[in-house]
Amino acid sequence: MRPLVGIPCRAGVRGQAKRPVYHGNQAYVHAVENAGGVPILIPFMEDPASLHALLPRLDGILLPGGIDVHPYRYNAEVHEAVHEVDPQLDELELTLADWAWQNDVPVLGICRGMQLLNVSRGGTLYQDLPSQYASDISHSNWEQSRGALVHEINVIPESRMHQILGEAAIAVNSLHHQSVNDLGEGLVVSGTAPDGVIELIESPERSFVLAVQCHPEEMYREYPIWSRLFIAFVNACVERMSQQLATIEVMLPSKAS
Repeated sequence: MRPLVGIPCRAGVRGQAKRPVYHGNQAYVHAVENAGGVPILIPFMEDPASLHALLPRLDGILLPGGIDVHPYRYNAEVHEAVHEVDPQLDELELTLADWAWQNDVPVLGICRGMQLLNVSRGGTLYQDLPSQYASDISHSNWEQSRGALVHEINVIPESRMHQILGEAAIAVNSLHHQSVNDLGEGLVVSGTAPDGVIELIESPERSFVLAVQCHPEEMYREYPIWSRLFIAFVNACVERMSQQLATIEVMLPSKAS
């Protein structure tokens, strides 16, 4: 059996009629599928009971990239560089992150997903690196292709991320203007950019909670080192699935001989 991996998606509109739709980048779906998981897109649902009916069936959560997390989620005034936010998306993803943390469900955060994970644990963000963090590195490279490598990150030895990726220095793409500032509870830094911006975080307290500031879903086909991350994530989801199935088997009444 293949594990079910939940991926929250955004609300938007499409076409001249501005039809309401839910959507997400295909790259996340295919990265999970190619690693052996079954991606399940999770929309915002009006009845919370619908979401809570789905959660126990999931074996992992991928928190994807996207728009800014609203600063009120970490008790900050809104910076002028924060333009697009979605309180419903924040609510959905924070619910997923909290549920996964409480139940030790594997989590992989990517870009916004890393920031959202940090906020869910009580951490804060730099709302705009160009104006709030002195650096000679450009982290917002939206004019380049999404797979373009623009700077290196240094992976901390003996971290879980180092064990998975197997490299101390890795070139990455960079498509963000925000980043982790104060770390949330239970999280540690496992990699940084040369200017000190936090690029990798993880939790020693959970079986698999890892997050990256770059976009490995745009790099794994060309740079197999990032396939290792998705495979490790899906393998953790398989382990979670196996544990859940074993628990169910124990609870089932034995057949009469």
